[in-house]
Amino acid sequence: QVAQAIRYEATAALPALPQPLVRSLRRLRVRLCAMAPRSAPRSRAVAPGLLVLAALAASLVYLGSLGPAYSVKGAWQGQPSTLKDTVKGDFGSVMEGLEPKVSFPPIAYHREGVALSVEDGRLNADYTAKLDGDTMLQLRVNDEQEWRASLQGEDASLRVRGQGADLDSLSWEAAQSSSVEDVGDVKVEFNSDKEYNLTVVREMLARIAGAELDAKVRATNAGVTGRLGARRELPGGVEASYSVENPVGVYDLASSTHRGRLSAAVAGGEAVLQVEGDASSQAYEGSYVRDLQGGRAGFQLSHKDGALGYNVSYARDFDGVLDGDAGVHVGIDEDGVYGKVTASREVGQGLGADYEASARFETGEDRRLQLQHALKFSNKLGFAQ
Repeated sequence: QVAQAIRYEATAALPALPQPLVRSLRRLRVRLCAMAPRSAPRSRAVAPGLLVLAALAASLVYLGSLGPAYSVKGAWQGQPSTLKDTVKGDFGSVMEGLEPKVSFPPIAYHREGVALSVEDGRLNADYTAKLDGDTMLQLRVNDEQEWRASLQGEDASLRVRGQGADLDSLSWEAAQSSSVEDVGDVKVEFNSDKEYNLTVVREMLARIAGAELDAKVRATNAGVTGRLGARRELPGGVEASYSVENPVGVYDLASSTHRGRLSAAVAGGEAVLQVEGDASSQAYEGSYVRDLQGGRAGFQLSHKDGALGYNVSYARDFDGVLDGDAGVHVGIDEDGVYGKVTASREVGQGLGADYEASARFETGEDRRLQLQHALKFSNKLGFAQ
């Protein structure tokens, strides 16, 4: 049975094909159409598809030796009955959908800090200059009189944008950062809308009973949020950390988020236990990962919002084992069984091939099987997928 609908889509950088290649494709089309009356109905439906694939393959091989070109994209979707006309040599209905949408490459000229470029059909003029040891000035204006300017220094920046000489359209944003002794790293951000962010970070606030304390405070128009954290190395190579952070503008301790984490090296791998939540709800998660047979095996168990989750997985790369790069990832979780295979290699003449296949079998009430495949050929000019 022929599918209800057929869809073809390709994207590639396509310069004008040479006349010998065009004549070869025309001869191929004549041969396919001549074969169609003597073939079964299924063969007649497949013939146009073979013509498309042959044209695509020939184009990609030819493109491997060409310079930069424009990008072309076309797509067609319709009923199999439409293909009856193509078998007779009438490609009108199909080619109307495949008429190319052309995207030309950007063109630019640079010289001593001045640049002219055309991008997306718009002319841009750029100017860049170094004002002092660590301050750069950048200015861009386009043919619609939109402009933006920026001053970027080591610890301060200013960005301004507008439309022509209209001061009402003017907008700006500024930032400055510095390190203050006995305070920490300070950063202030503000803009023309009178919005601001003031952030103070202290990586080492104090050391108490072997634990290192750190802190972060951020003030905004909506209020203040703060975070206090502690971490410590315990006997046996165990590392423990804890933090508490309040939402912006909410200063109730019961609404603050608490996070705790324990990690340790166990049997050649790493085991981690994490707890996060506030007074109303908590989430728990435990995991263990280790190297196994050239790959990475992992187990994860979680409990959140009253639901139990788990995930057992194994991933391995076969780079250097097979001819090309390849990898596999399989696992099982609370929704079902899943897997993914990837492979890539150089085909030749600058043409590369990438393949990816993924599958998932859901074990719930629906018991659905999902399969996805993708094959992509690409070179420096474009790709077909």
